[in-house]
Amino acid sequence: MLKSGKKILLLLLALALTLGVLAGCNPYKADPLDYTSSDSAAESNGGFVVKKDEWFYFINGAESYTADNTFGDVVKGSLARVHADDLASGNYSESDIVVPQLIVSEDHTSGIYVYGDYVYYATPNTSRNMDGEVVNSVLNFRRTKLDGTDTSKNYVQLSDNTSAYRYVQVDGTVYLLYADSANSELHSLNTATGEDLVIVSGYSAYAFDQADPESPYVYYTMSVVKKNTYEYHAEEAHAHSETESYNQLWRVRADAAEAAYTFDMTDGYIDTDIAEGKEGREMEYTNFGTLVLDGIGREKKEGTPFNIHWAQDRDQIESARGYTYSIVKYMNGIAVLSVTNRDASTAFVYALEDTDLSDGWSSIAANPGASDSGALTPIAISSANATASALYYKQNDTLYYLYLGSDSAITRAEVSDSAADVDYVRETTYLARAQSGATLLYLDGGYLYYSMAGTSGKSLWRIRYDGAKSDYVSFGNESETPEEYKPTQYLQIDYNDSWFAPEVVGGYLFFSNVEDYAESYVYAFDNSVTNTELKEMNDLYEEVLGMFTDVSAKFADASKAIQYYFYTGSIDLLREEEKHKSEYEEEDFDVIDGFVACAADIHGYDFTVLKDAAGTPANEQSYFYGRIGKMSEEDAETLADTLVDDLILTDPDAEE
Repeated sequence: MLKSGKKILLLLLALALTLGVLAGCNPYKADPLDYTSSDSAAESNGGFVVKKDEWFYFINGAESYTADNTFGDVVKGSLARVHADDLASGNYSESDIVVPQLIVSEDHTSGIYVYGDYVYYATPNTSRNMDGEVVNSVLNFRRTKLDGTDTSKNYVQLSDNTSAYRYVQVDGTVYLLYADSANSELHSLNTATGEDLVIVSGYSAYAFDQADPESPYVYYTMSVVKKNTYEYHAEEAHAHSETESYNQLWRVRADAAEAAYTFDMTDGYIDTDIAEGKEGREMEYTNFGTLVLDGIGREKKEGTPFNIHWAQDRDQIESARGYTYSIVKYMNGIAVLSVTNRDASTAFVYALEDTDLSDGWSSIAANPGASDSGALTPIAISSANATASALYYKQNDTLYYLYLGSDSAITRAEVSDSAADVDYVRETTYLARAQSGATLLYLDGGYLYYSMAGTSGKSLWRIRYDGAKSDYVSFGNESETPEEYKPTQYLQIDYNDSWFAPEVVGGYLFFSNVEDYAESYVYAFDNSVTNTELKEMNDLYEEVLGMFTDVSAKFADASKAIQYYFYTGSIDLLREEEKHKSEYEEEDFDVIDGFVACAADIHGYDFTVLKDAAGTPANEQSYFYGRIGKMSEEDAETLADTLVDDLILTDPDAEE
């Protein structure tokens, strides 16, 4: 039989969401936070930070999914918020916890989503198995109102916490798109009704939009089962079949509720050894998508139920043996494809935009031919540079991609529409040389953000990618390059590369900090600066770090004490507690006080260099960036003790 899609009707949940009948017995009750309902759209859905109106909602640090997830007890890894005014004034710790549970999955390409007055997320399961062990590798998918109330029951639970997912909105309805890789299924769950549909079964590979987590589209490839090869082995409860040497590319949208085509499975997809009405007689086929590219070749004398446009367009097939497709990358609404014409066994790289598909689209006529590229845009003859690690974008209707070349240069390729240009590249521009090991992260505001090796994690860099070729001075003349077009490091930030990549939201850079004394909490950096201003901040930051080294040459104890001030913004501990104060010399306090005051000529040190051009002291870490959100009591106590143990002298005979 034709499988129309598994339906999991969460009727109780749907009723609860509609009528609120569970409000009185919901185990996730919370007192409401101040919040004004708003229809405005959220900014930057899908990461670990989302801005809605004047609030920044964020995952409060990188925490393990195995940590305690008792509702109400979670601080680190919870969902928190901070007001834009507090960020602007540097009151980073002025925050509220919105969802006191872990917002943790092992898919760090997808995080929190805000639609309307609700935040949608995934959290580790808290139920126990028969042995009393918490089954925290299971993911629960839920939503909570932005005032911290009205947390829903689970939409669905997934046994694999690495499952890829997206919350997307179509025509006002929020859907949970997720992949069940164990069964090669794509699901779409309607959060308003609780209906969970298998919209695709048997995919070979799939791709969500990596730059737009809100995109409701998924591209995927499917094998084509040969006619008259289907058999169902009841003893194994498993189907066996042979597949064609070509494949197909499809696209499905989250709101697909039924198959877009009629698949006549009686034509070659029946196991005649199984009686009518019995399980397995007819091959199951679930596919609610739209056929984008069909790889069937000219030598095929008949089509299958899956070759949707074969009957009408078979005369337009140019390749005798057909095509195979693989998805290189999907980002910014551009599907980058590797297409192999099996007649020549060569793979070209092409682009297909979401907007290209329209009424009258033919999956056969769209294929590239000997004399043209069909409905596709050629990107490259080879996949040497146009790879999954490259970043693709359009500017003024021209397609570009950025990549790290084998020469360790970050390079911009402008795609040509002429085969006369080598590898379909009209112009190559070297943005930055000597960038070995760089990972290109994303594009934002005209800047390319990328990572390099760090100390405990990764360092973060950026460079403008949209300048004219003349803006990037040639090798050997880098000193003539304008600062805006030079690779510029974000101070000595060390971010957690096993978690979400740093994000730019609402004029701030957010990152999980793995530097000393940061504990993987989230820090914020005012990202309104130009590269020139960022370079000036780098220079000032280097002055501060250099001062620690300079002071340590003559006053090792004072050097550590001023580092304590740099991290905490206070030296009261040294003044108020005799067990510390008694361990320092008078000259130590001269140096410490001079550093705090940014004073001149203190035992040969000029601390005035630690002020910026406006005269503001830059002798605290919070001048450059600061931790946002709350720290758990345990982490706060541990950090306070560690800072004292590492940086402050203590009388060993003093009583605790």
